[in-house]
Amino acid sequence: MAGFLWREFQLRYTAGDPLPELAELLTKVVVAYEREAESSDRLPEEEYIPVFALDDPIDEYVDFIGLISACVLLHREDLIPRIHALVAGSAYDEVDFLIEELLGFYLPDRPAMDEWLWDKPYGLLVEVIVGETVAVKTKAMKKYVSKWYSSMKGLAHFWGKHEKMKPEYSSYVGYWAFSAAAFTYLYDLDDSAYRDEVAYPQDFVEYARSMPRRPVKLENGSELLRVAGGQSCRALETGSVLRKREVAASSKKASICLRSMPLNMARQFGSGIRVPERERVEMK
Repeated sequence: MAGFLWREFQLRYTAGDPLPELAELLTKVVVAYEREAESSDRLPEEEYIPVFALDDPIDEYVDFIGLISACVLLHREDLIPRIHALVAGSAYDEVDFLIEELLGFYLPDRPAMDEWLWDKPYGLLVEVIVGETVAVKTKAMKKYVSKWYSSMKGLAHFWGKHEKMKPEYSSYVGYWAFSAAAFTYLYDLDDSAYRDEVAYPQDFVEYARSMPRRPVKLENGSELLRVAGGQSCRALETGSVLRKREVAASSKKASICLRSMPLNMARQFGSGIRVPERERVEMK
């Protein structure tokens, strides 16, 4: 059920649904995953299946980091602690540099990591994170976005799904590098060099930048909002926690009922681009 809702989210984005509606849908997605986790916890140990097995297949890693990234970009920061709770204390917690870097903007006391689970294609994203200047980060992000989908060949089950579409059914929901958009937003990068890459959800970044970031409320009642080094941050209310998250300086190499054709699908096939509702154009 949870996986179906997450795919519905991606399909509706590909189809061009309004982003505020998708932001609300994220609540149903997370609740479904929580129920799935509760059901798994009641199983005997030998039958237990984790909600997200991040090390195999890569699809589950893509889903997990994509779900966090969607919450970042659609300002559903309130859901991020709940998403982390799905893996907290498990073998898949505190094991991946990229996930920890993302969570570290919103959750306290995240560990410093120097390893990651999937070097292809995510080693390219590591280069973004460890880049010491904005120019280096931006150049590395362009490379990551341009290679994200092609690098999934032979790894991801979702690769090539658009080639198997049938009129009555298709498992294709879109190919979107949500994590690229999330880190572009969090690092405040100029995406003009790669915003037209077919896997880059540019309007997610525009939406995220249209409103201020929101702090995450912690269990003790305080609020946490971190920013990348050098960025400004709006003041929080008394009792809030404000820290700057400096990018790590070191790393270690890791041991895409559709209504006609959705605009984002058209964009990915070169027939058009995804644009906000008010600016949509009819496809030929």
